[in-house]
Amino acid sequence: MSKKNDFAGMDLLSAFGSKKEEANQIPLDKITANPQQPRVFGLDTIGDLLQSIERLGLIEPIVVRREGDRYQIIAGERRYRAVKKLGWQEIPAVVTDADPDMCYEMALAENEKRKNLNPWEVGRAIKFLREEKGKTAEQVSHILGYSIRYVKQLSSIARLAQEVMANFLQTGGEPSVKNLEKLLKQQEGRGETIAPPKKNQDRLSVSIKKLDPQSKKSFLEEWNALKKKYALD
Repeated sequence: MSKKNDFAGMDLLSAFGSKKEEANQIPLDKITANPQQPRVFGLDTIGDLLQSIERLGLIEPIVVRREGDRYQIIAGERRYRAVKKLGWQEIPAVVTDADPDMCYEMALAENEKRKNLNPWEVGRAIKFLREEKGKTAEQVSHILGYSIRYVKQLSSIARLAQEVMANFLQTGGEPSVKNLEKLLKQQEGRGETIAPPKKNQDRLSVSIKKLDPQSKKSFLEEWNALKKKYALD
């Protein structure tokens, strides 16, 4: 069973077998963001959280890792940003003793659990784990509960430049795997090859004088249908 399936019914730390403390109130000025946060887009979009926290309070504590006398966020950066904006001085937080590599996997799995990441962000994280941390596609598939083939597919999407991805999202693009693969082909100049135009091939002349009336009628009907289909004039 994958870790993703494991934590579907339990908390993140238990799924990863990490020791933890009970939730404590930790001063916000003692907490820092994770520089390797898998999420790239949407961290500043916290309007929904502000309203929820104002009305109900913080239902779920964030998860942090102790670093000296400070703490680094593993899961819950948007919650942290929201309470900070609301003027809180402390936040409920669970402290884990997991090492940095495990914490990155936990952050990725937690974001995936909440469906916070688009395919490019997941692919970027997968690429980091495989290239920087030496994880195999099989190991990553176990972390996320995906097939090895899908892991490799997402990893390839990560070749999209961040500025290309940002522009795609800003213009209202839907970040599905299919759309991002198409965008990647455009970036890399792949796809259908368009043959250069040949001289005198942009117009077609056909004589139908020798056709009998019925054949002329059938030909013109089919020709008009082709013109309409291909927007010819």
